[in-house]
Amino acid sequence: MIIDLNAAVANPFDGVYDLCVCGSGPAGMTVAREASARGLRVILLEAGGFEPSEASQEIYKAKSVGALEYYGVETCRLRYFGGTSGHWAGRCAILDPIDFEDRDIWDGLPGWPIARDEAYRRLDDARDILDIGDQSLSPRREPRWKSARFSPSGYARSAPTRFGEKFRAELQSSKRVTVCLNANVVSLDLSEGKSAVTAVNAADWRDRHFKIAARRTVIAFGALENARFLLNMGALNGAPIGDKGGFVGRCFMEHFDIVLGRFKAEHSVIWRRDEALSVTLTGAQARARGLGSAVVSLTPRGEPRHFGRLAPLRGLINELECTVVSSDGRSTICSGDGIATDIIEQTPNRDSRVTLNSAAKDRFGHFRINVDWRLSKQDVKTISGLAMEVGKAIAEQNHGRFKIADDILAGSPVPGFHCHQMGTTRMSSDPKFGVVDANSRVHGMENLYLAGSSVFPTGGGANPTTTVVALALRLGEHLAAVNAR
Repeated sequence: MIIDLNAAVANPFDGVYDLCVCGSGPAGMTVAREASARGLRVILLEAGGFEPSEASQEIYKAKSVGALEYYGVETCRLRYFGGTSGHWAGRCAILDPIDFEDRDIWDGLPGWPIARDEAYRRLDDARDILDIGDQSLSPRREPRWKSARFSPSGYARSAPTRFGEKFRAELQSSKRVTVCLNANVVSLDLSEGKSAVTAVNAADWRDRHFKIAARRTVIAFGALENARFLLNMGALNGAPIGDKGGFVGRCFMEHFDIVLGRFKAEHSVIWRRDEALSVTLTGAQARARGLGSAVVSLTPRGEPRHFGRLAPLRGLINELECTVVSSDGRSTICSGDGIATDIIEQTPNRDSRVTLNSAAKDRFGHFRINVDWRLSKQDVKTISGLAMEVGKAIAEQNHGRFKIADDILAGSPVPGFHCHQMGTTRMSSDPKFGVVDANSRVHGMENLYLAGSSVFPTGGGANPTTTVVALALRLGEHLAAVNAR
């Protein structure tokens, strides 16, 4: 059943639910569907409606305050039914085995507290949800690419799946899931010892307030909003939730998007028309060089890209040089050059973080956030090391000549991002290093859980959506098992 809280005449919430899920994006909707399929009575709260609205999107207003500009603080997120699946591009991939190892490059922080096989135990079900059919996620065969530095990447393409469209009819007819639109979660009522959630407080856009009672609660607002909500709850209650180690909001991660350099590709049979060749840094090479994970796309004829506040100026300078300097003499990347772009892991970094903006509140009284997105020395090492490895791999196979981008050679790369917001409430067995445990339960709380990429302790080089859905299925299954005890 789907109801609109704005249109409700009376309180629509009935009794005590087995599970309250807050947020209807890929994570929240998957948890709700899985838990209900296993017999739980679920209430799914969505702050927006069926379509985006200015009022709902305005709640995401925030600031980028770091030296590294993060203009995706607002534009990367959608606050309506189906969440950010509404602008997902559809690339599906899974993390590599090395991403589940403890590595020295993580500045003393632990990695995943669960094994890779456990994280992807429900991968087949995730594939069905994401509509990728029989497409393989295993590394692709490319016999003409022979390099010990990079191996062909494995990924699939979803249509892409829009969760709000795909599952709307199913949820409308569901007997176990009640979806409530325009239900903005404003706070949680806690037990006397502040170790359990006793009620979820929601408000509609008419400023009416409601209490929802549930045995267990899942917050699935996205990486930035999960942290923001916990931080605001800490400000409201005088004690942070799940913050024994001080990690709520910390280790905000993105996937770097940067042009590593340009290459001439016309003399090699490896290049097929204008199709990109996607390759992954091998685990052996990442360990040997101390680099983060990455997927690199080699496009025979691409377009230059510029990032940051000075992007328009860089573009103008780039265009001028491309018109007056020959290919052999110039250092910039021009239209038609072969270019190397990527999805690069960002090292978990305590100082890359989300904090509350004490000078600004939204209409529901919550402090807005500042996002301090930072590039660490390890990140610079990974970016420059990748550029070197790409150049070597191309040259060793006689596939072309590679020129590393000037900003990377200068040791001051200016990366963009892929709108893959991760971290901020990382998963860790030890509460000193994270916010949730291996089952996504908030440390110190009996019945509060978090879902989505905010729980990722590391990001690897894979698009996060497939992992988000696989973990959400695992969480829904776990919640049903706990409920049955």
